Amino acid sequence: MSTENFDKVSMTATFVAYWRQYTDIPFAKDIAHLINANEKIETFLRLHDIIRDEIRWYAPLFEIRHKSIEEMIRKSGIKQVLELASGLSFRGLAFAQDPDISYVETDLDGLTEEKRVLAAALKDKYSLSLNSNFRLAAANALDKFQLQDAISHFKKEQAVAVVNEGLLPYLTTNEMETVAGNIKEILDQFGGIWITPDFSLKENYTEVSAQRIQVRDAIAELTGRRLHRSIFENKDHLFSFLHRMGLQAEVFNQLDLVSSVVSLRALHLPDGFLQKIKQKLNLWVITPS
Repeated sequence: MSTENFDKVSMTATFVAYWRQYTDIPFAKDIAHLINANEKIETFLRLHDIIRDEIRWYAPLFEIRHKSIEEMIRKSGIKQVLELASGLSFRGLAFAQDPDISYVETDLDGLTEEKRVLAAALKDKYSLSLNSNFRLAAANALDKFQLQDAISHFKKEQAVAVVNEGLLPYLTTNEMETVAGNIKEILDQFGGIWITPDFSLKENYTEVSAQRIQVRDAIAELTGRRLHRSIFENKDHLFSFLHRMGLQAEVFNQLDLVSSVVSLRALHLPDGFLQKIKQKLNLWVITPS
């Protein structure tokens, strides 16, 4: 397991939270307000000479990604969910208002402690149920013992959905193999699926805008990690990697799973934007082979 400190990578969760406030994702506006995302991100953009309006398309990308994962969890019918590197998403809190669903959100220690404070604030504001079916657990996705501890209360006779969004692009190939191996072990124990939009395909990055490169450079400077370090040539290359890990995948299009994208209107983005990016919006549903 890598001994590198991942705490700086968690700071990018604020960037995602900033753009999610323009959506109707549950609790997104509250979280952006509670963490003062506007001031933090606008300062970040100003320091790196990034013009906010030129990157406002991040909002629908994050909205579609988030909602497509939610829909795939629902379609699967699985009632036990483990989310890796959950950031400042509270998808689990929304799902766990259904008492039949057990949802564990994991992330690194510091961010998990911050989320406990935020969850308490949301509970008070909305009179939410915070029962044992919703848990926040400090666990590094690279540490199988921490992950096993996080799901020690899961029922062995019920399948598990493992979810992550925004984690794998920061990992080296060896780290990605470790995470895939940890997830494979969980799926072998419980049965179930791994849902992620995170695999990077070179064919989707042949044309990258100057603004996107600028944001990537700024994030690399902030975190010490460059995005898309482990990129696959194409789907066949990815399938070969998964096969080697004892896994197989089915690919869906995120946009086909989402009924509305409200951030388009909120940020005055053109109607044709979604069709322009649709082919790049993969969602992978993975099972043991």
